[in-house]
Amino acid sequence: MKFRFLNNTLQNKRFHYNSRYYDERKEALDQKKEYYRKMSNGELSDDDRRSMFRANLNSELSRGEYRQSQNRSANIRVLVLIVVLLALGYFIFNGVSEVDTIVNNLW
Repeated sequence: MKFRFLNNTLQNKRFHYNSRYYDERKEALDQKKEYYRKMSNGELSDDDRRSMFRANLNSELSRGEYRQSQNRSANIRVLVLIVVLLALGYFIFNGVSEVDTIVNNLW
């Protein structure tokens, strides 16, 4: 006679969970493929056309925000470069002795 309850060891419970992965880019690509397939077959409805137009408009707006932030950072870099070049030009034309007096005044 076996006494299992006396030799019972605790074991972890195992769950079979399959994780899901959402790829927004792949889904958008599938929607575009479906849109062009329907368009070539001539079975494109007005609702499909409107939804695709809205999706294209939203993607363009999101790209525009990214482009705007990149332009802003590029403009800041250009301004910093102009200020540095103007300072170097000032020191070159006025001589090195002027640099010493300006540095001493700053410190």
